[in-house]
Amino acid sequence: MTRDEIANLLDSILDKELGDLDIPSFSDWEKIEKKFGCQLPMEFRFFIELMTEYSFPGDILNVSNGKTNGNDTIEFTYDYEMNFGGWKKELIPFYSVGNGDYFCLLSNECPNTGVYYYSHEENNIEKDAGNFEKWLNQLPAFLS
Repeated sequence: MTRDEIANLLDSILDKELGDLDIPSFSDWEKIEKKFGCQLPMEFRFFIELMTEYSFPGDILNVSNGKTNGNDTIEFTYDYEMNFGGWKKELIPFYSVGNGDYFCLLSNECPNTGVYYYSHEENNIEKDAGNFEKWLNQLPAFLS
């Protein structure tokens, strides 16, 4: 999906963000890809950048170290969960649903990673979508 196609999808299901937020810089993306040792999917990068324009239910984790919506960063959340224990090192959390549950990418599948749901209570990982584009296309039903 192109950035415009993702924006059109989000525009049909989400409200606009009220603040003026910073999109992740080149160095922000470089830092996170180095941390996880993988190239993230372009659709994922477009989605995260577009989250500076839209208000999403739950917490889409930030990549930017600039002005954000106040949600934690992907790196902070990953480090926190790794220190807490039970977290698999391949999991890259990007959407905090609440109660320790996350939607994640897998670093060892990048750039063609599926999207996985991590359940904290069950300490279980289930594949939710075969790739990020499929996950995006499921959002209208998921958010309704």
